[in-house]
Amino acid sequence: MQGYIFIFALFILSDFFVKQTDINIPGSIIALIILFLFFCVNGKVPKNIESSSKTLLKYLPFFIIPIGVGIKELFVSFDSKLLLMLLVSVLSLILAVLITVFTIWTIQYFLKKIQKNKTLENDNRVESK
Repeated sequence: MQGYIFIFALFILSDFFVKQTDINIPGSIIALIILFLFFCVNGKVPKNIESSSKTLLKYLPFFIIPIGVGIKELFVSFDSKLLLMLLVSVLSLILAVLITVFTIWTIQYFLKKIQKNKTLENDNRVESK
């Protein structure tokens, strides 16, 4: 129960912080950054937060429903620019996929290069003995 209280209190406080400072970043993003920094400083995830987060992750699709409703309302209010919004959505999806593929290829390239260097080092060690 303490994990739930900690997580939700952090999200409520970060939302309050956003409203007080009038910055243009969602409170949930600030809460996630604070939570990430907390875990980095702490060096591990406390057991109560870990068990609470596992339970929340099981029901993650239910948390996405309000986002879908918000998108639907956005489309209703922008009927005159619906085609443009759909075009931008499709283009951003394509761009996101391309960036993801490029990132994966880059990581694979460097991993193969590192693996090849390790293999060469091991071969050199064996030959020098």
